[in-house]
Amino acid sequence: MASIDGESVEENPRHLQQSADKELEEYAAPRGGWHLAGNIFVLLWLGVGLYYLVPKFIGDQEMLDVVRNANLMLIPVALAIETLSMLSICRLYYEVLWMGGGGLSFPRMSLIYMSAYAFGHVVPGGNAGTLYLNYREMRREGISRGLTVKTLGVSYIVYSAALIVLLAAGLLLSLTSGRLPFAYNATAIAIAAGAFLFMAFCVYVVRRPEIMRHMARGLLSFAHRLHLVRRVSEEEVDACVVEMNEYLLSIFANRGNLLRAGSYGMGFWVFDLLCLYTVFVAIGHPINPGILLICYTIADIVGSLPLTPAGLGIFEVSLGATLYAFGYQKEILATAILGFRFFSFWLCTLAGGICYLVLRLQRRRERQA
Repeated sequence: MASIDGESVEENPRHLQQSADKELEEYAAPRGGWHLAGNIFVLLWLGVGLYYLVPKFIGDQEMLDVVRNANLMLIPVALAIETLSMLSICRLYYEVLWMGGGGLSFPRMSLIYMSAYAFGHVVPGGNAGTLYLNYREMRREGISRGLTVKTLGVSYIVYSAALIVLLAAGLLLSLTSGRLPFAYNATAIAIAAGAFLFMAFCVYVVRRPEIMRHMARGLLSFAHRLHLVRRVSEEEVDACVVEMNEYLLSIFANRGNLLRAGSYGMGFWVFDLLCLYTVFVAIGHPINPGILLICYTIADIVGSLPLTPAGLGIFEVSLGATLYAFGYQKEILATAILGFRFFSFWLCTLAGGICYLVLRLQRRRERQA
């Protein structure tokens, strides 16, 4: 017998698989194959429309001129940087799970996260789809429900906090350009200060579990009124909040754990942003890093809205519109953004789909063994 997060489970892989599958039937109905195929078709349709319509609006010839002058030798560099971004987020989930006593290997955790990442790019829910499949696949690995929830929650908090820090850093870095109006500089300083105050408030809330319980109860009451949640009591929410709070404090109180989790959460965004900057360099038009950082974080926040799969179309428009407002040419922006999304969206989605097939193949071999 082995113990994971206080729950005893047998070490028989077949028993783990059967018990996890039985529990999964109680809380999550699997998506039908035809329904998922329909989502993939919609995703491809949106992608083809995006890459076909944007050059028509911007100008085929103008964008072609930009591509002709591009340094294609930097394509492998951009691909390698984006790979480091995905490895960072996979490592974040692995480290947070390991801090709680989880026993998954890094390759296995990477297969699970990449599968969930691709799933979130296919379904309209985006991050909700990624969270759903992450939870389902981790439970199938025999990880306890409590540890799974804490791992997903803490990882999401860490890389969300990293994005807020990047937004504040971008605002301050943009002040060094010296060509922006005073009104922008004052607004940038105010927003950056507000971001750091918000982070300080979050730390204060974590240290006050009673505040977190009141907030969680308020969200539960709101969800009950909208009939989004059923059969969840306030006592269960309180227990979950206490566990999450203790888990967060156990990570943040340890300097080594905090540095590891924070560095991998930050690496996910920094490498992704560096891939975008590399694309701008490849087409011969380097961009101000501070301004790019601001526009990138804003586009990521707007693109997280569950309107299209992983913000497809919304992210591109948001990033292009904010950069265009800073005076950059539209044909350069369209070429760079579409090229960047080829790495960060389409190739990562394809890689995640392959990881899901590999994951299922590994489990089939384990059951047969």
